[in-house]
Amino acid sequence: MKLTLEPTDRLETFEGAPCRIWTGLTDSGVEVVAFVRSISPQTHDEEKLSVFDRELKALPPIRREWVSFDYRMVAD
Repeated sequence: MKLTLEPTDRLETFEGAPCRIWTGLTDSGVEVVAFVRSISPQTHDEEKLSVFDRELKALPPIRREWVSFDYRMVAD
């Protein structure tokens, strides 16, 4: 199976770890969601590492969602 993934601006906790959500398709067209905690380039080539670093920094910034609640609902 092959996957084609695109990063989103969403961050969710999966099994206790913060993960960026990536969405995509399998080679047969099945939609998938991936919870990615880390990515490690598998090369020591400085040029490829530089390109990888630039592309990683160009990912959409994580969207921060604020949650508000009524303090009257908080027990003392």
